[in-house]
Amino acid sequence: MIIFVHKRTLSLRLSRKNKVKIVRPQSPGSDISAWRELTAFSAYRIFLSVALFVVFYLKLPPEFLGEQSPHLYKIISTLYLFVAALFMVLALQRRTTFVTQATIQLLVDVVILTLLLHASGGLGTGFGGLLIVVVVAGGALIPGRLSLFVAAVATVLLLAEALLTALNGGTIEYSQVGMLGATFFITALLAQILGSRIRKTERLVEQHAEDANRLSLLNQHIIERLHVGVMIVDKDNIVYSTNKSAQVLLGVTEAINGEHISEQLPELFGQLGNWRQGRVGVVGEFQPQPGFAEILPQMIALEEGDTLIFLTDTTELTQQAQQMKLASLGHMAASIAHEVRNPLGAINHAAELLAEAEVAEKDQKLLTIIQRQSLRVNGIIDAVLQLGRRKILNKSTFVLAPWLEQFIEEFKHNERITEGAIQLKLASVLTQVRVDQEQLRQIMVNLCSNAWHYSDRTSADETRPQILIRMRKINNEILIEVIDNGPGVSETALPQLFEPFQSERTGGIGLGLFLAREMALANGIRLDYITTEGNYGGYFRVTFNSELKGKM
Repeated sequence: MIIFVHKRTLSLRLSRKNKVKIVRPQSPGSDISAWRELTAFSAYRIFLSVALFVVFYLKLPPEFLGEQSPHLYKIISTLYLFVAALFMVLALQRRTTFVTQATIQLLVDVVILTLLLHASGGLGTGFGGLLIVVVVAGGALIPGRLSLFVAAVATVLLLAEALLTALNGGTIEYSQVGMLGATFFITALLAQILGSRIRKTERLVEQHAEDANRLSLLNQHIIERLHVGVMIVDKDNIVYSTNKSAQVLLGVTEAINGEHISEQLPELFGQLGNWRQGRVGVVGEFQPQPGFAEILPQMIALEEGDTLIFLTDTTELTQQAQQMKLASLGHMAASIAHEVRNPLGAINHAAELLAEAEVAEKDQKLLTIIQRQSLRVNGIIDAVLQLGRRKILNKSTFVLAPWLEQFIEEFKHNERITEGAIQLKLASVLTQVRVDQEQLRQIMVNLCSNAWHYSDRTSADETRPQILIRMRKINNEILIEVIDNGPGVSETALPQLFEPFQSERTGGIGLGLFLAREMALANGIRLDYITTEGNYGGYFRVTFNSELKGKM
């Protein structure tokens, strides 16, 4: 899968119900573009009508305006002002079809300018040059033969004006009429060709813009649905944009966009600074908030000093690694246990036969030691074989509170524990978790068995029971805490607490907490030992990570 990432891409937002809404731009040469051009020409018309009117009334140069027929010029120039204003309003309101309105406006311009030309003394004044502008506008605005029709009307009106001048005793300037008429047609054709090329270029540009817009929206849809978090930080360490996954992984909201990254994510800010300085091995896993899963950032340099950061939740990778680790340990343990159990059985059987015979009291003690230690080794083998029995996770979603109540009743019954020795405190009775229930049961059995063994029965009371199992929520994380009233784990044993074959219990194998930690990691659960808690020496905490939404 290829994803094109740009700052503008991440700043877009999806439409409702997470559907991609692709907005198609208006096609080039479309009504919007054409109406803008007509509006611009209407503005030119207003300027021209005002200039012709003001120059005539203030008697400013050139003096030939309205010289031949001042009364006609006055009426037509005044009319042109109102017509220019009306055409501007019509162009802004976009009434009727564009071609119809543009053609009518240009023909009216040709008629009015021809009348003003006649009132100012005819072709000899050079006033006819203003008609060229109208013909060029016709070639640019109106497609096909209509632009040539405007040029033809302008030429015919010039001929009519020349004939009218001749009837009034003037001279007919055929050469000027012919040259100006030819100029009209040439400029109309050139304007039409140039306009066609411009419209073609606009269509190409608009098509590229449409494709870019479509690609941008599709990329945004993909990025929003990614399980991987995406964040862009500019050169000043201001968070430019984040996707939904990044906000969930980091425990922040959309409000982080626009803030300095150090305000809410100081550890990530430190890693980013070291990475920008070129330090090797400075980017690693970190926990953005207490109780959140560890995040692995990957940083990529963009243009203008910006940095693209991919944020990966390592929980799933850790779970896969732990399952592979358990499977490998299981196969190895099963092989070793099989090889050890056969000679162990022979030793134990020989010791039983010797015990039945008449032996000295000193030898009887030795036989007792052999049998007892054989049973202990056999227990170790049974525990090790559990590593080989790890099955594929069978996760299910269930309400945690009633599950804990049922588990405690079963544990008290199996261990023959009296009422009141174990207390349960529930902070949220409707909280749900998604784990393998059988493996969670094994974890709790190991923790509760350990707590029951080290608890102090003599000092237990209602305020300080032998075992307290507490469920609560902190920072949207679900916690189960198993607390006993014993002295806690010693400082010497604490560093190797979750290591295999490490135990302070007399006759203990040292695999219970190790297996509990392995199963917890396989289910995406954290198992920790908290060293101090008020009057208690320490306790175990099981943490369920918050469920991520919008994963892909």
